[in-house]
Amino acid sequence: MILYLSSTEHTNLLDFTGWYDTDSDTPIKKMVGSFVLKQFIVYDMRNFSHVTEVVLDRIAFGDSDGEFAEAIEEFLTMYSPRITVIYEGVKQDTPLFQALLNSGVGNIVCGTEIAAIQIEITECLSEQGMTRYHPKERAKKAEGIKHCRFDCENIHIAIVSSQPRMGATTMAIGLASWLAAVGASVCYVEENDSGILTTMAADYDMEPEGDGWRLDGVYYGNSPITTPVNFIVYDIGYTQNLNETDKAADMLLAVCGTKPYELPRSMLLLKRLEMMDTTVLCPFTHEKVKGDYAAILQSDFHKVLFLEYQPELTDGMSNAKAFKTMMTKYIAGA
Repeated sequence: MILYLSSTEHTNLLDFTGWYDTDSDTPIKKMVGSFVLKQFIVYDMRNFSHVTEVVLDRIAFGDSDGEFAEAIEEFLTMYSPRITVIYEGVKQDTPLFQALLNSGVGNIVCGTEIAAIQIEITECLSEQGMTRYHPKERAKKAEGIKHCRFDCENIHIAIVSSQPRMGATTMAIGLASWLAAVGASVCYVEENDSGILTTMAADYDMEPEGDGWRLDGVYYGNSPITTPVNFIVYDIGYTQNLNETDKAADMLLAVCGTKPYELPRSMLLLKRLEMMDTTVLCPFTHEKVKGDYAAILQSDFHKVLFLEYQPELTDGMSNAKAFKTMMTKYIAGA
């Protein structure tokens, strides 16, 4: 679910998405008025702890830019949804813009014409989010990364999701990044129509290599690299029918939502996978109900792990604990 806090001037700004429909994959809850962000976080946000996206219309808030930036930082220490800030005409060199990036917020809509604003909003609410800016990685620590030894070769990992915009691409790239950071050779294969690689190649200045690109030790391409690697991560995403890659994978990962409106899709996917060994990955699940959902989703064939918020596409460290748990059997000496 998307929570949209809007001013009266921008009350219809998200209408073009069509997601207000009751049968939408990602319904929108809109609140219109004047807000103070710090007060909203303390007194109201607890009622919306289940949302996966929060869109903030800057002019709806009475906070100064400094107070707004501080409140964003507070917000991200308490809750885990992805944040989009709409602030028409804001420049990249302003203190607020830089403070948002430093807080890990890269979804910033700053266009001034409606067509440009709608394009930016669509990008922000896509699975990978806005990639034109480079926000600070909140959870990643450059120091203290413990390297592992992997003796395996060309282990195929397939990632599917229960519905669109569930975060399969973000998780797949995060896993590939983590594997590379801890010492594995890894290849990411885009096996869906998201087009993320073309965007990443430009925004991250990725180094061309063969038919693909390389970034921070990960080879990215639309097909596997020809030389052997420890792991090949196939980003399949949402699919109604399992393909040969899914069926032949050494490790199958299913990204499933746990919100009430997401559960039917999650259960449908797991029904299709009921006799297949699968690790079920659940993002944006409140701590108090993790045990309940683990009991619902797990089975003799399905193991459940919960994902933390990943603020940046290539940030593999936000979910390092879950990734290490999944990959332990391939770590030599573990």
